[in-house]
Amino acid sequence: MNLEEMSDILKSSLGIRDNIVGVRLFKSEAEIPKDLDFVDKPVRYCSMIQGARLEAKSFLARADCHECKGGAAGLGLMQCPENISNGSLYFNKLHKCETPDVGINIAANMPRLLPGGIIATYVAPLDKMAMNPDVVIFIGNAMHARRIVQAVMFKEGGRSTFNTAGIQSLCVDATASPYLKGEVNVSLGCDGSAKNSGLKDEDVVVGIPFAMVESICNVLKTHYPGWDKFMRG
Repeated sequence: MNLEEMSDILKSSLGIRDNIVGVRLFKSEAEIPKDLDFVDKPVRYCSMIQGARLEAKSFLARADCHECKGGAAGLGLMQCPENISNGSLYFNKLHKCETPDVGINIAANMPRLLPGGIIATYVAPLDKMAMNPDVVIFIGNAMHARRIVQAVMFKEGGRSTFNTAGIQSLCVDATASPYLKGEVNVSLGCDGSAKNSGLKDEDVVVGIPFAMVESICNVLKTHYPGWDKFMRG
């Protein structure tokens, strides 16, 4: 199954009009295709995802062109900024925690790639990517996320457990967590992506390891009509 087929199945079975987004995290210069152009000015990672989703844009960026350093750190492009690791950002500026120590605990528990392990990120519509992504992301609603969970359960059984803190949604929740853990993660968004990239209050963000996408698509393609028919009577 190619990337265009995967994108079409996800969109048609879930009823999503926007682009499904692919993310590739490059570990070395040799991995980066020579015909891809780097962005020429800093952009926030959440804005890259939204640009690919809503405007079919592609973004290839090194650490210096990631405007949000917290997002860049979550993706392994750089060390975590001190104001995040010491809790001061969450306590003094964002007021998301009762004490700085709580902020330290929030930061310490975020799933992040090792600093410097990634040299560049590539974000594009899934069906337009120049190579297979590491993670596939879409933004939808609770029912869309439910269908993905059901497709995973169809093959694997068990239960899904999601990792989120309402902070660093698109970078940590939807990208770093699926990349590191090899599991689907569902995020409720974050105030930063709402303020800076237009994420809506009702949006749910879903990150899927690429290795799981074809299996999920096969289940959805075969079974989503029956699931919808049962649900809607």
